[in-house]
Amino acid sequence: MTDINTATLRDLSLSTETTTVLDALAAIETRLPEMPDDLERYARLFDRLPPLLDLRDRALVHARQYARFLALAEADPSALEQRVDTGNALAVLAHASEIAMLLLPAISPEDRVARAMLSRERDEQYRSGRGVHATELMMRALQRASPSDIIGLTRDGRVPPEHQETAARFRGEVHGHALEGASTAPGSYLLEDALSLEAWFKRPPDLAALLNEAKTHLGSVDAWSEPDEVGPYWYGTTRGALVLAYAKLCRVGLWPARSSDDLVAKLDTERLISERNRDPDHMRALVEIALGVGRRIARQGPPFITALSGVEL
Repeated sequence: MTDINTATLRDLSLSTETTTVLDALAAIETRLPEMPDDLERYARLFDRLPPLLDLRDRALVHARQYARFLALAEADPSALEQRVDTGNALAVLAHASEIAMLLLPAISPEDRVARAMLSRERDEQYRSGRGVHATELMMRALQRASPSDIIGLTRDGRVPPEHQETAARFRGEVHGHALEGASTAPGSYLLEDALSLEAWFKRPPDLAALLNEAKTHLGSVDAWSEPDEVGPYWYGTTRGALVLAYAKLCRVGLWPARSSDDLVAKLDTERLISERNRDPDHMRALVEIALGVGRRIARQGPPFITALSGVEL
């Protein structure tokens, strides 16, 4: 529960419960079933991807909690050092949810409305100069090759009457979001979970291992892309493996480098996506966005690093 009377970070009523923290990109892999047939396995993953509105829930919750963190830190900057990793964790979680929302396909009618509303929201934000990332990158990330990904609003840009509830949930006006004084959305975390958030952020994933896993998935995509005979699982299999690969590449980007191995993994990730021009461009743009987020966090200084052999990256 959020305490609206909290004045500074020192005044937070911290939960002592141990909460397992999982970002939206890492959660994608948990939907990959254990099956002996890889083709069917990745196809099942594609069928089990989360609704985009669930990702929007998490993105809104974490963005609001991060804004709350900044406001409380401004009220008492002396408390910032002790709780800085709470903010870092919330930043990674918020960006992971939004990146996942742009990475995953819009399958249901609700997905298509949510995707269209997000595209319009980001287009207006960046055209007005309020963007967080490079405008060119965000415009690439918003582009989709499939017409089904952009259908959702009426010709004049309105939400269809039958999807007003979807629109209300997208805006955070109905249950599903952590409003002040309300319970959090599933899979999302509050400032009061600071101890769990900080513990999670201090145990980052192995970025080199994530990159290698992504390369394995991409190798499978390449092997399956030109089959002698298209089987019943082909489309879902290739799409599922591609989504999982790029989710891992985005995670490499989002986490700040703490070692030279991390920096090498990030450089290799950047090189990899520049070479894979056959892959959907919006996915490649999302990895570039994630790399930018990781770099910004790393500029806070130790324990993060931004230079390799004295060369700033």
